[in-house]
Amino acid sequence: MKYHLDYRVALLLIFISSSLARESNFHLPPYIIKQPPTDEVLFQVESGGETDKPFYIECEAIGEPAPKYRWIKNGKEFNWQTYDDRISQQTGRGTLSISRPSDVDLGQYQCFAENQYGVATSNSVFMRKAELNSFKTSLPISLTGQEGEPFNLTCQPPDGWPKPVVHWIYFYTNGAFKTINSSRMTLDPEGNLWFSNLTKADTTDNFMYACAATSPTKYEYKYGNRVLLNVISSGVSAAQNKHEPVLQYVTRKNEVAYRGKRAEMYCIFGGTPLPQTVWLRDGRVVQSSDRITQGNYGKSLIIKVVDFEDEGTYTCEVSNGVGEAKSYSINLKVYAVPYFIKEPERINAAEDETAEFVCEAGGVPEPDIKWIHNGKPISEAPPNPRRRVYKNRIVIEKLQKKDTGNYGCNATNSLGYVYKDVYVNVLALPPEITEAPRDTQVVDNQNINMTCKVLGAPKPNIKWIHNGKELTGGRYQIQQNGDLLINNVQFDDMGNYTCYPENKFGNTSASARLDVKAHTYITDGPEDFEVEARTPATFRCNAVADESLNLEIFWLKNDQPIDFEGEPRFVKSSDYSLTITKTIELDSGTYTCLAKTELDEASAKAQLTVQDVPNPPLMKGVTCHTKDATIDWTPMGDNRTPILYYIIQYNTSFTPEEWKDAFSHVPSVDMTYNVPMSPWANYTFRVIAVNKIGPSTPSSHSDVCTTNPELPHKNPDNVKGEGDRPDNLVISWTPMPQIEHNAPGFKYRVYWKRDIAGKDYEFQEILDYKKDRLVIPNQPSFQQYRIKVVAVNELGEADVAPQEVIGYSGENEPEKAPTNFTLLAIQGPTSALLSWEPVPLESVRGHFKGYKIKTWSDTSLVSKEIQLQGGTSKALVTNFDPYTKNYAQVYVFNERYNGPPSSTLSFQTPEGVPGEMSDLEAISLGSSAFMLKWEQPDKPNGILTGYNIYYAEVDNSMKVDQPVPRNPQIKDPSRKRAKLAGLKPGTKYRIYISATTAAGESKRFFIERQTKPLGSYKPSPPRFEAYLIKDGLSPAVRVHWLPSDDGKPGSHFFVKYRKQGETEYLHTPPEENEDFLEVAGLEAATKYDFIVTSVDGKYYTDSEPQEVSTYDIDGPIIRHRENVATAGWFIGMMLAIAFLLLVLIIVCIFKRNRGGKYAVHEREQANGRHDYPDEGGFHEYSQPLDNKSHGRASMSSEPKVGPESDTDSMAEYGDGDTGRFTEDGSFIGQYVPSNMKQLGNTGGTQGANNNAMATYV
Repeated sequence: MKYHLDYRVALLLIFISSSLARESNFHLPPYIIKQPPTDEVLFQVESGGETDKPFYIECEAIGEPAPKYRWIKNGKEFNWQTYDDRISQQTGRGTLSISRPSDVDLGQYQCFAENQYGVATSNSVFMRKAELNSFKTSLPISLTGQEGEPFNLTCQPPDGWPKPVVHWIYFYTNGAFKTINSSRMTLDPEGNLWFSNLTKADTTDNFMYACAATSPTKYEYKYGNRVLLNVISSGVSAAQNKHEPVLQYVTRKNEVAYRGKRAEMYCIFGGTPLPQTVWLRDGRVVQSSDRITQGNYGKSLIIKVVDFEDEGTYTCEVSNGVGEAKSYSINLKVYAVPYFIKEPERINAAEDETAEFVCEAGGVPEPDIKWIHNGKPISEAPPNPRRRVYKNRIVIEKLQKKDTGNYGCNATNSLGYVYKDVYVNVLALPPEITEAPRDTQVVDNQNINMTCKVLGAPKPNIKWIHNGKELTGGRYQIQQNGDLLINNVQFDDMGNYTCYPENKFGNTSASARLDVKAHTYITDGPEDFEVEARTPATFRCNAVADESLNLEIFWLKNDQPIDFEGEPRFVKSSDYSLTITKTIELDSGTYTCLAKTELDEASAKAQLTVQDVPNPPLMKGVTCHTKDATIDWTPMGDNRTPILYYIIQYNTSFTPEEWKDAFSHVPSVDMTYNVPMSPWANYTFRVIAVNKIGPSTPSSHSDVCTTNPELPHKNPDNVKGEGDRPDNLVISWTPMPQIEHNAPGFKYRVYWKRDIAGKDYEFQEILDYKKDRLVIPNQPSFQQYRIKVVAVNELGEADVAPQEVIGYSGENEPEKAPTNFTLLAIQGPTSALLSWEPVPLESVRGHFKGYKIKTWSDTSLVSKEIQLQGGTSKALVTNFDPYTKNYAQVYVFNERYNGPPSSTLSFQTPEGVPGEMSDLEAISLGSSAFMLKWEQPDKPNGILTGYNIYYAEVDNSMKVDQPVPRNPQIKDPSRKRAKLAGLKPGTKYRIYISATTAAGESKRFFIERQTKPLGSYKPSPPRFEAYLIKDGLSPAVRVHWLPSDDGKPGSHFFVKYRKQGETEYLHTPPEENEDFLEVAGLEAATKYDFIVTSVDGKYYTDSEPQEVSTYDIDGPIIRHRENVATAGWFIGMMLAIAFLLLVLIIVCIFKRNRGGKYAVHEREQANGRHDYPDEGGFHEYSQPLDNKSHGRASMSSEPKVGPESDTDSMAEYGDGDTGRFTEDGSFIGQYVPSNMKQLGNTGGTQGANNNAMATYV
């Protein structure tokens, strides 16, 4: 029976009592709502100055009229009032309060509550005194055990109640103590301590082992059975000290557990290494759960709450890799204190009705059920012919008011009892709704309970009506208490619900409304996550709820809300996702997304596993031996990733800051390991655990192990002898670190001798162990030596023989050059077969490595060199330059020097294919063509004969089609541009170009370009070049189109031309494939105006017109039609004239300032005076040296002599033809008078017309 009845039931009964007290015919038999438990209650009696600890024996009942209470103790009436003031009863209750407990209070107590309608009986409880006695006084005992073997310590715990809790402790000499908790030490239920195996660390040094006992209720702590333990060393390494599993303590073969209680089965075995235990039930491995787990590091199996399903055979299998595995089986039987399967219920009924009490109980052994009436066995109750008593039920027919009373069911077996006291109350009441239904909201698919608590006698019949229709069956269930349970609510369940109770004395009703909303569900829940520590983890969550409800999303860790303010690493985003920014191992757990509204909630869970490097192992100790040490450690947690292996590191006093790996992959199952040590060193050790995430931080370091001096156990490695100069020998070796010295006074003893029979060793000692070489000077070049280096300390030379090696003194330059260097055959543009006579090996004066051939050519003065290993005398050289004169030399070489070169060989190589081109440019012409421009290859390797152009489409997957050759190819090697036409618009092309000689085609160079999309643009004005060519009998002009390079060149072109003086232009056909065309059928010695028109679709743009003359077959004369004021030649001529005028003015000013002679003679002669004597000497006036001024053409239309004037003119003082400045001066071009109608004397050019200027090129 429950110790405390639900307070809500009590409050309801009180409410019923108060609400019906007004009715003259209302009565209520007693009903106990508080009572003691069925087993025992402990109390403590004051002792040793302790304060009083009062206790209570509870008993409280309701009833109308209010019940009175009485107690019995040990089967007799208990008049507590006769005691002193230690015992009192609470007002209005039957609870006894004992303020100062005493030994006399021990006994069996039971409470009775009664009024005129019945007697209620409580549970019977035994009050027991809690106590804990002391250990028997004894001196510490000394015990001895063998290292590696199992062992145990025995404890005789003191008496007490309840049974004391026993454990073992380390009791230190300073009075402190620590509870033992070790995988090697296990406590059995009787208090004995079992060692699976002993280690040296178990020896008591500054502590003793002690057995301690505590009381679960008195909080007392007592200890005794102190033990001093000495562990005798086994004398062998831990790896050799092994023992197979041996049984120490096990639970008995046939064990009993009690339903609802805790059970623990033991299987303790000893051995070395530590045995591992696997538990099985009926042949299957037992999986740990919330209810079943392993204790004592697997040596016990714990069932936290036993049930009948736990019966079976449990087997422990034990092994440690030594000998055979052991096993032990336990048959577990489950017994049970009686428990109710179906409890009797209180009955309120009307006269003439039938009342039935049902009581069904279970238990092992099977319980015996007895009935109680008003506090006495049913057999002692007054006879009632309408009452029939069965084993599990009582039936009272045709009730009468005198049948009101209390009935109790007591189920008992050998383990205990269970009791329930109820009543039958015969009433005559119309229905009354004590708790009416209320307006309720619910979500679909839920179950909802519509409350309707009714009181009435006889018991009212209750109906529920939904929207005017009575509800019967299906998803609608009317409960015994009148409530309506609707299972799996649907939207059509919305509406009004009416509770309608009725009996023969009347009826009543109450209504409420039910609203149904859409349930909440999670659309995107979190998923299990496994991350490394210090990396972020994100859980996502989205949910949907009814639009009328307020949806909130919460995050929980291990079912507890996450404190986002207190944990800044936890971030809840606007999309409800949860991010842990820098995870740590403690973040591992179950994360729940909880979507919640006012009416319901939905959740989704995910597991986060944060894996980290292991915790540092615990260094338990080190055992130092002569030449090795045994390291002992224990793991301290793998942080959710199994340990893969351990690393054992050491350092020495030689390198105290440097830790080196002694063993880098110690198996994870090992926790002791032997490490060898070098002599004459101080070692400390540490251990690192490694899992898949990485290595742990190191353990604390061990104590120091010191080893004794010995002879060196090795000599230096990598001994070599080779000179670095022609006259020395250098002996080198790898220095030995201090850890290999093995004793003080370390040095190297270096031996050497010429490898000549009868020669004795010389030696020299090197005292600095860091040195790695010895230089021996004044030695002949490249002689063989025998060498050895010995390690020596103060105890002597190493105990192993040194290795003797062959070495050589330094190399020198070879003395001789190869002879008879010959060209055997030229095998191609770049290859030739050469031969020579080898040099004598003794002339090499070093390690003979082979020959080197150096080549160069007239076109490349930078030499190239090839090496030939070994003693070959012939070589095919393939690095000559084609189509030029090449040169070659050969010489021998050793490891350090080249020998003298042979005579120089020269020869001419044939023409080869050109080198690869490296310069190609493609300019788009419209949407279907490119203008290609290139430069000739850097290495023609012969006479270029032309260029080959190819093109291929490139699709979107970068696949390149087969190249298509341009037609025609370029046969003129001087051409550096060509048009590539006939392409698809908006298409990517790979464009190839190669150069050709008579020897073939070069490697193709390519670029990739894309044609413009289909469309046309107005071209920019083009330019062009024109050349006069022969075309049969009549002249022809080749026109080269130079499209604009501003991005609008056009796609093709045609030419317009006309004779000067004509008005209509002739048109050539459009040229779409080339960038040139020929205009044939022109007249000789005729001037034409040419215009080139760029075309792009419907758009046309003309070039500036140019004059083309067919007077000379060597080339056309092209004149741009320019504005004279802006023409370059005109500006240049004007500048020249201005410059000459400036010079003339300066000269005149100079002469006037000097009072110089004026050319009067020439002036007078020009005016008709010719009487000057033709004689030498100095005259005031000198005649001109020649008559150049006569007959010169002036700027006028006819020659004439100007009138005398104070103003000089260029016509009068110029020293040349004033009508022309030739290229001997500073101007380009010629000045021609406007009335002159003749051809120029150089360019064969005729003046164009009157008042015109012409430019000659």
